[in-house]
Amino acid sequence: MIGGSSNRENLPQPGEYTSSQLFKLAVLGQLLVMLCAVRHEFVYGGSQHWALNVAEGFVMIAGTVCGCVALGRAVRQAGSLDVRFLIRTGALLTMVAMLAPAFLSNDIWDYLARGRVEVLGSNPYVTAPELLQSDPAMAPFLGPELAKWPKWVMPYGPIAAALQWLCALPDSPWVGAYLWKLLMALSHIGTSLVIYRTIQLAATERQARSGLVLWLWNPWLLLECCGSAHNDALVALGLAVMCYGVVRSRYGLGAFGYGCGMLVKHGSPLILPVLFCAAWRRRRLSGFALGSSLILLLVAVGYAHYWSVDDGFAWILNQDSVARGSVSSIVGGYLGSGAGLALRLVGALVSLCLVIWAIRRARSEQAFARLAVLAMVVFVMLFVPNFAPWYHLWWLPLIALCNLPAMYRVLLMLAWTGPLSYLVLVTTHGFGPIHELWTLLSAGILPMLLVLQNWRSLLTVPSDKVEA
Repeated sequence: MIGGSSNRENLPQPGEYTSSQLFKLAVLGQLLVMLCAVRHEFVYGGSQHWALNVAEGFVMIAGTVCGCVALGRAVRQAGSLDVRFLIRTGALLTMVAMLAPAFLSNDIWDYLARGRVEVLGSNPYVTAPELLQSDPAMAPFLGPELAKWPKWVMPYGPIAAALQWLCALPDSPWVGAYLWKLLMALSHIGTSLVIYRTIQLAATERQARSGLVLWLWNPWLLLECCGSAHNDALVALGLAVMCYGVVRSRYGLGAFGYGCGMLVKHGSPLILPVLFCAAWRRRRLSGFALGSSLILLLVAVGYAHYWSVDDGFAWILNQDSVARGSVSSIVGGYLGSGAGLALRLVGALVSLCLVIWAIRRARSEQAFARLAVLAMVVFVMLFVPNFAPWYHLWWLPLIALCNLPAMYRVLLMLAWTGPLSYLVLVTTHGFGPIHELWTLLSAGILPMLLVLQNWRSLLTVPSDKVEA
């Protein structure tokens, strides 16, 4: 249960921040980021725009520092903070982050444009938004500052498609955007609560509170899930539900949560064989089959509604055509496409070996999580042809099951490096190779190295039940 704490726990110790101080500092960080967002979207500055760009960069740094200091202090004091305070204030931080216009990514406008395609009676998996640009009902969704990929059909799963359709029903893209942002904000809160409950069962109350605040108060997650409103927030929620199901040995719920995440965005395929083998070794195949059957039913509905037409599956076959911002694409850009392809093959081989090792060793819930984390980190960083910081959400919820405090440091690192990975963008207002390289180094390579630094702990796992 989510409960309170004693009066003693609510009293700050010498050198600690009070609850009010922590919250005010965290809110200040979010308000500074909101200031950046408003300026970025609505204030150009004319001939002095370069000075405003530089100022925006400094404000972004200040907002990150405030948010991360509050986060670090809250994690350190987690055992003495009332969990109800952490949840209430975290929800308020989430709502503040949600109010900021999406300024670091245009993905939300592409979500709405593809959703609008279905609102207008076409199939978003075969009809690109630009094909309907002459329709007055589509035009507001394709402005020059809105959708950036209007030539692309829907690249996501049917759950994402259905929610994008729902949010695109209003005639105003801004109304639709804030409906979508509200959904992602609620997903962020839901993920943090499920992670809290999972860690309670897998580890200790102290670690559970640390995990709760690391997710709910995290400036980077607030930026990606609520500010930019990436649909990966829904993937994270599905994976968190999967972890909760696994720690309770309810593999039906685990399979259903995992499947729902994959039907939003199919970025976590390596988890499936490990999850199946964990269910088999724990003698929970009947539950796994039930959860999987429900997912297959959703797939059948998706096929009947979207994919049964000609070229209905082209959306999933053509996604390799975009390679940018990843280790392989940057190596390929500097050393030639052959070098990039070779690196991806290495990533595929290492990922496959890790999955095989995980299949052989996933005898407990903890083993499943640790081995799946290692395989997914290598897969995302070395094999996936694109990279964006929010792709870490394809595996991060698994740390709730790892019972490995070192993994919490990954979330703490991303709280700093995630927002600061956009510094090139906010100071130049342009994407490009330098932005991609800086983002990859700060929000990709550094977290990956921190995970790999603990490879022995991830590979050497107990074979019995989760540690208490």
